[in-house]
Amino acid sequence: VLLLLPLATPVVAQQVTMETLLDRIQVEDLLVRYYYDLSMGKAHEMSEYFAEDALLDVDGTIAVGQAEIEKLYGGGGPADDTPRVPRPHNSMLLTNPVITINGNTAMAHVVWTGIKNDGVGKPPNLYEQGREDTELVKIDGKWVIKRRYISSDSGTPDRFDATYVPRDNPLGD
Repeated sequence: VLLLLPLATPVVAQQVTMETLLDRIQVEDLLVRYYYDLSMGKAHEMSEYFAEDALLDVDGTIAVGQAEIEKLYGGGGPADDTPRVPRPHNSMLLTNPVITINGNTAMAHVVWTGIKNDGVGKPPNLYEQGREDTELVKIDGKWVIKRRYISSDSGTPDRFDATYVPRDNPLGD
């Protein structure tokens, strides 16, 4: 009976308190807002989600610091009022979140799936999928990304072909 007792006791990943629960919600909201802003064409604002000295690794293409991250996302845009070519509406689903809060640091692991919508009456198409492993820090009460590793599992954009390397759990937690 004593040998079976550990099997009957659930494993708790972390102590859940009102503070850790609020932090977890804020981290998940940050991740969702990140992709919402990206889908709304706000690539020039993406660096604001990152700490000043943050690291962003997208399939081996690395940007360090907010200026490099903004450049990676194509920040700046056209200098004039040139009309942009209409694009299909793309959305990102974030699923299977595993978020661990430890004081003013957090780890978040999610699966992402890109969906392209070509128009009403047409079925949605999945165009890419992968995983994100993100370390976050709380600075002056606000969560920001410290290190983020985006790893494609399918549908990798051609611009990442030269740097793509398959990987598992790059944060090692």
